[in-house]
Amino acid sequence: MHKLDYINDIDMLEPMRLNQAQILYQDEDGIIFHELRSGVCMISMTNVLKFKTLYKQLRLEQYQLFDVKQKEIVDILINDYHRTFLFACYQAVYQQQVHIPITYPPYVSIDLLTPEHSQIIKETYEHSDESAYIDELIEKKHLWGLFEKNELAGFIGIHSEGSMGLLEVLPAYQRKGYATMLESYLINYFLDQGWVAYCQVIENNQASLQLQKKLGLTISQNVSFWMF
Repeated sequence: MHKLDYINDIDMLEPMRLNQAQILYQDEDGIIFHELRSGVCMISMTNVLKFKTLYKQLRLEQYQLFDVKQKEIVDILINDYHRTFLFACYQAVYQQQVHIPITYPPYVSIDLLTPEHSQIIKETYEHSDESAYIDELIEKKHLWGLFEKNELAGFIGIHSEGSMGLLEVLPAYQRKGYATMLESYLINYFLDQGWVAYCQVIENNQASLQLQKKLGLTISQNVSFWMF
């Protein structure tokens, strides 16, 4: 069977481990599956010609989002099927089984966000074009806020496919260590659930890569490609 690497391919391995993957194709030359929570089509395929056949056979045109491992497959999706490249990202994986100790100032707390916070999240989070997505995460209790003296200072959440993300600290509250507190909190939450804590860092986001290394996460050597 097609071999996946624990760090480079954690975004595929973790949904499979949690039984959140509907396998569409699996053989020595690749694996393609439908991630059940998010609807993303995840692809790792070394046989380019075979992929062209599978694209039609599996009716992959029905999927809106793709997470792809090979640049050659990305090129086919763009050139042959008129798909659009979004970004490339590294995987960052927390491999330890111990909680990260967090020391909060007395005026800081981290709590689940509620619909009343929806608008400020939508205005602040630069990567979300769909306001319904933010509402969905709040409803699922997958979005947390850090509050300084009861004012929202930053937030973090769990993307629909299971990765940590949406980490933002509002400009007025930056350089206080709040990003570290937020991600540490979420890593500990993942550990409590029996999940692997991992996130996807967009290429060239050096600030985020440094944060991951500071918290002890392992960075993948390869990038994954997101497309729609």
